[in-house]
Amino acid sequence: MNIGIRTTGRLNGMPFDEVCRWMAANGFETIDVPNINADMVKTASSHGVGICQVDLVAGSDLLSDDTDKQKQAIQASIASIQNAIDHGVKNMFYVAPAPADPSQGRAATFEQWKRTMPAIVDFADSNGATIALEGWPGGSPHFDRIGANPEMLRAMFEVCPSEAFGINYDPSHLIRLGVDYLRMLEEFGHRVHHVHAKDTKFDSEALYLYGRMSPSLDQPKAFGEDWWRYCIPGEGEADWAHIMKNLEDFGYDGILSIEHEDVRYWGSWEVEAEGFIRARTHLKKYMM
Repeated sequence: MNIGIRTTGRLNGMPFDEVCRWMAANGFETIDVPNINADMVKTASSHGVGICQVDLVAGSDLLSDDTDKQKQAIQASIASIQNAIDHGVKNMFYVAPAPADPSQGRAATFEQWKRTMPAIVDFADSNGATIALEGWPGGSPHFDRIGANPEMLRAMFEVCPSEAFGINYDPSHLIRLGVDYLRMLEEFGHRVHHVHAKDTKFDSEALYLYGRMSPSLDQPKAFGEDWWRYCIPGEGEADWAHIMKNLEDFGYDGILSIEHEDVRYWGSWEVEAEGFIRARTHLKKYMM
């Protein structure tokens, strides 16, 4: 396994050459990007940095009831896979799109999803690419994104059984939802195509004040609802030694990509950089 980063925060506003130079100087081997072109590949390569994953174009029209919009959305997704392949990347990052009506329920969204995703997975499979679904649940109160828990993953893998379609394992979302993140890895470890190294921390005082709701009178801190918040690996609830051992047992030899969404290491690039480096230091302890 290697350690990389996903572009977040101030990285999105920095010149790509500057990002790659900083990565190389601080021991980060790969980067996940929202899109890719030949200049990015050349720039990353010049610094010895690999581009590991590219975002799949997955607009809300994939859930549309209009068949023409569905077809156009499928073609846009397929084109983004082909573009990544043309530039040497075959691992796509995917978050299920939001339905037009977030209150419709995940069962209805799943029925819409079934009409379009199989064609995209088939294209990826036939071209040697993989799609890694991140189980971000969406925001409260609807939690409208599908794929965030084992119930939905089992159903999605029945519709798309190809192993080209797998998961982006991110324990932070599972922990905040109360899903056993280690049991989930045991069940779906054979379908892990990518890993986000991100954690979640609970705050007992905030849980007492607000319960499992956001504050009513105060503004919640960034990246959470105060009773929970995302944090860097090593400063939350996840057992990274156990996670990495389980990944190794499944033969995973890919990337641990640090997704930095920790409000304590936020506010300036110097502080954000410290968060990335602290996360890397923690993960390196468990690598052979």
